[in-house]
Amino acid sequence: MRIGVRGLVAGALTLATLGLGGGVAQAQSPVVTVGADGKTAPVFDYTQAVRERVWIPVANTDTDSDGIVDRIAIDIVRPKESGPAVKVPAIIDPSPYYVSNGRGNEGQRIITNSSGTLDRFPLFYDNYFVPRGYAFIAAHSLGTAFSTGCVWHGGPTDIAGFKAVVDWLNGRVPGYTTVDGTTPSAANWHNGKSGMIGKSYDGTFANGVAATGVDGLATIVPISAISQWYYYSRTEGVRHNTNYPSGLSSGIAGFNTDAGLRPPMVQTPTGPVTRQAFCAPVRAQQDALDGDEHGDVNEFWRERDHVKDAAKVKASVFVVHGFQDDNVRMDQVGWWWKALEANNVRTKLWLLRTGHVDPFEQRRAVWVDTLHRWFDQELQGINNGIGAEPKVTVEEEADVWKNYTSWPINGTQDTAVYLRGGSSHTGAGTLGGVAGGGTADTLTFQNTGANIGEGTLMATPEGQQNNRRVFLSPVLTKDVRLSGTAVLNLRAALGTAQSNLSAVVAELGPTTQISRTGDGYQNTTRRTCWGATNTDNNACPTLGAECNTTGIGIDNACYLEISKRVGPVTEWRVTRGTIDSRQRNSTWYQDASPVVPGEFNTYNVPLQPTEHIFKAGSRISIIVTANLYGAGASGSIPSAVSAAQPITIDTRQSKITLPLVGGSQSLVDSGAFTDPQGTVGGTVPATLGLTLGANAAFPPFMPGVAREYEASTTANVISTAADALLTVSDPGRLTNGAFSLAEPLRVEFSKSTWTGPVSNDSVAVKFKQLIKANDPLRTGTYSKTLTFTLSTTTP
Repeated sequence: MRIGVRGLVAGALTLATLGLGGGVAQAQSPVVTVGADGKTAPVFDYTQAVRERVWIPVANTDTDSDGIVDRIAIDIVRPKESGPAVKVPAIIDPSPYYVSNGRGNEGQRIITNSSGTLDRFPLFYDNYFVPRGYAFIAAHSLGTAFSTGCVWHGGPTDIAGFKAVVDWLNGRVPGYTTVDGTTPSAANWHNGKSGMIGKSYDGTFANGVAATGVDGLATIVPISAISQWYYYSRTEGVRHNTNYPSGLSSGIAGFNTDAGLRPPMVQTPTGPVTRQAFCAPVRAQQDALDGDEHGDVNEFWRERDHVKDAAKVKASVFVVHGFQDDNVRMDQVGWWWKALEANNVRTKLWLLRTGHVDPFEQRRAVWVDTLHRWFDQELQGINNGIGAEPKVTVEEEADVWKNYTSWPINGTQDTAVYLRGGSSHTGAGTLGGVAGGGTADTLTFQNTGANIGEGTLMATPEGQQNNRRVFLSPVLTKDVRLSGTAVLNLRAALGTAQSNLSAVVAELGPTTQISRTGDGYQNTTRRTCWGATNTDNNACPTLGAECNTTGIGIDNACYLEISKRVGPVTEWRVTRGTIDSRQRNSTWYQDASPVVPGEFNTYNVPLQPTEHIFKAGSRISIIVTANLYGAGASGSIPSAVSAAQPITIDTRQSKITLPLVGGSQSLVDSGAFTDPQGTVGGTVPATLGLTLGANAAFPPFMPGVAREYEASTTANVISTAADALLTVSDPGRLTNGAFSLAEPLRVEFSKSTWTGPVSNDSVAVKFKQLIKANDPLRTGTYSKTLTFTLSTTTP
C-alpha cells in the first residue's frame, strides 16, 4: 500500500507522563499524571484532600409532600489541587445504605463529624483513586442519610436524584452548601466525565441513571445489580414475598449510631420525627401499588424496568455478577446484557462463581488493576489498551479465570433436548435429541400444594416420581458446557385453572463446587491495604501488603481478605426457574389468563442464565415440578403457592432448550442421548483472507509547523484458523526521491489478533506522521509501500 500526503490533524496530549527511574516524582503543584505502568499515578496527597458536602435540588420532585423540592446530599473528597486549573473526573457511588446497612463486606458506614463533612468514606474507592487524580462522591439516595424526601423503591424519583448529581457536576443545575440554604456550590474542578459504581442497590441506581441517557455519565460499573425490579421480588407471576418495596424502603431509611452525626429530625405539627417515620405514608402508598394481590407486572414495576430504556444508554457498561447469586439473580444480567448488546453499548463483563459478592473481596489485585485501567480509559481518556482486550471474563472453577470475546461464549447454540419416558411409567425419564415420547406419551405427577426443597427434588432421581418428574442422561463420557439461558418448553395439562410450573437443571455425580452457603465465602483474619489513609498519605506504600487497623486513620483502605467455601458435592443445582401458568403468554397483569383443566397448553419457563461445565462421569438431570418457591398468604393477599392437583406432561412435545457450546453434537459426543445416531457434515477449506481498502493519504505537510498528521484505511479479515495475527512490515520513513522524513511513520490497528475463526471482520488502520517545526521538507510527494500480513500458528 502507498501512503500519500492527505489526512487530518490529531488532537493534543493533555496528560503529563512519568518515565522510568527512581519512582514517581511529584511536582510542587501536581497534575493528573500517567506513570510508567500506563496508569494514573498517586501524585496527590490524600491527607490534604478537600472534603465537602453539597445539597442539590431535584427539580419537580417532592416525594415527602412537604411543599419543598427534595434535595439530594452528596459527600465529596477530591485532590486539594483540583479546581479550574486541574480538573478531575468523579467516581460516584449512589447508595441508600450509607447510615443504615453500610457498604462492603465489613458493613462500613459514612461517619459524619460535627462540621458536617465525613471522617470516613466507605470502601476503598476514595483511598485509592483520589491520590490518582479522581474525585469520589458518596451520593445519598432521596429519603436516606442526609438527603431529604422519601425512598420510592428505586423508582423514577430516586433515579432523578442521582441524575441531578451528574447534572450538577456538569453545571446544568445548582448545588448548595446547606440542606435549605442558598449559598451556591459549583463543581469548577470537574472535567465533565463521571462514572457510577456500586454493588446491589447501588449498582441498580447506576443502571437506572444510565438508562436516562444523561450527558456526562461516561461509564457505569454495576456489581450484582438489578436491571428490572419486578424480577427481584417476583418471577414470571410468582410472588416471593409480601409488601417488599415498603419493607426495604423502611429499612434503608434507618440510622445506625456508628455513622457519627445523626441526620436532622423532620419538624411536624406534632413534634420532630425521624425521616423514616415521616415517610410512613409513602410506604403505605407503595403497599397499595405493588400488585402483591396478583404478583404480575403493573405500572409500578414497569417504571422500574431499566431494560426497556437500554436504547437511551450513552455510558459504557462494565457488568460484574456472580452466577450463583440467589439474592440478585442472574436474570438481571441476562436481560440487561442482551439489551445493551442489541443497542451497541460498549460493554465489559465479569462473571464470578460465587453469590452476592464484590470482586474486590475475591480477586482483589486483578480487580483493582482492571477497574483502574477501565476508569483511566473512560474518565481520563487514556488509551491503555483495555478496550481491545477480550470483553468477557468467566470464573470457570474456583479461582480459575478465562477470557472470551462474547457472552454467551463463542460456539454456544440453543439445543433442543426432549423429555421422554423411561423404561417404566413410575421411574425417571430419559433425554433425547428428537421428539417421540419414549415409552410413554404422557407422564403425570402431583402438585402437592407446597414448595418443595431443591435437595428433595434432586435426591434419589430414579426413585418415586409422585411430586416431580426427573429426566436423566446416561453417565457423560465427555464434558458438556452450558452458557446462557435455558428454557423449559413444557406441554402440559393442569388439574385446575392455575398452577405454578418449575424446572431445575442439576448435575448428579461427584464434583467440586463453591458452596452457596454464605454466598460461597468466609472472612479470614488477614487484611491487606489498597490506598492511603486520612492521617498518613503513605500508610500503604505497597498495594496488597498485609496491614492492620490499629493506630491508623479511620478512613483507611485496610480490608479483610476472604477464602472461598470449596468442597465436594454429589448433586448440584445448575439453574432453575418457575412460572405462574396464568402468565404463559405475558407477565402484564391485565393479560393473566386461567386455563381449562385437562386441556394441554405450552408453557415456556425461562431458567436463570448461568455458566456451567457438566463433567465427564456425571449425569444431567432435568427436574419438572410445580411449586419451587412462592410466598404464602398474608392478610388479604392470597398465597403465591399453587393448589394441589395432578399435572400431566406430554412427552411427545415437551423439551428443554439448553444453550450448549457445540450444540447438540456436544450431547451426542458425550453420550447424553440414546437416540440412534447418523452423521452429516461438510468441510471448510483452510482460508486466510486479507483485503485492504483504498490507499491512505495525508493532507499536505506544512513546513515550519509542528503537527501530527493522520490518515486511515481499512482491512477486511477472513480466517478459518484457530488464531490469526495481523502485522505490517517496518513502516520506516516516508520518502520523496532521495529525501526521507525525519520522523518514522507509525501504523496502528483497531484490532490485530483473533482467537477463533472470523468472517469479514473490518479493521481500522490508522497512519500517523509527526512533522516537527524544524524538519526539512522537499517539494513533492512523500510515500512508502507497506506489506500487511495475516498469519496463523494453528491453521
